[in-house]
Amino acid sequence: MAQVLKESVRIRISAAAEARFAEQGFDSATIDAIARDAGVAAGTVYKYFPNKQALLYSIVTEEFVAELSRLTRERIASFSRPTGMEPDQDMEAGKSGELLGFLARNRLKAVILLGWGQWTKYADFVPDYIRDMETRTLAQAGEQFPQLEQTRTFRFMVRRILEESVRGMVTILAEFENEGDIRRAFGASMRCRMAGINALVAWALEGE
Repeated sequence: MAQVLKESVRIRISAAAEARFAEQGFDSATIDAIARDAGVAAGTVYKYFPNKQALLYSIVTEEFVAELSRLTRERIASFSRPTGMEPDQDMEAGKSGELLGFLARNRLKAVILLGWGQWTKYADFVPDYIRDMETRTLAQAGEQFPQLEQTRTFRFMVRRILEESVRGMVTILAEFENEGDIRRAFGASMRCRMAGINALVAWALEGE
């Protein structure tokens, strides 16, 4: 007689796995620990998921990654404007608000993807994300300041600021659970990042 799998048990296992993957990463999280957190035997986990990879990809799905990619591209596109880089840009409005809401609702999935993705099939997501932001930021700086020489040092510093911003995203999402707190923290982070980029532009305009 075939065993009847219970959706409530599947949900408990998925929730426990999501928390473990977000805290420890895919490599360090074990089926035994996930089973213990879910209140089931390790063998029960394998009745629902054939292996740890299948469990991970049932949580961080292709659909989730595609949606985050879409919202990120739209957010970056909306940020590019003729008036230049604005540190006071409203993080609650438009595409920024859409992206923030999505991240807040899926914060642990985002932590897994952005913080531990290098150990998964999504290893290229963060490098591609940073590269896209870098390209758009440099293009916008060139439009706003045509006299600016984008030297190797300048490009390197832009990339470092953007890399730090992604690490900051992961830290915020791991630290805060409440959507309001997440939005406020992202708003503060954005102001700091844009202030840093604007200061870098000013420095470059003065001459290295």
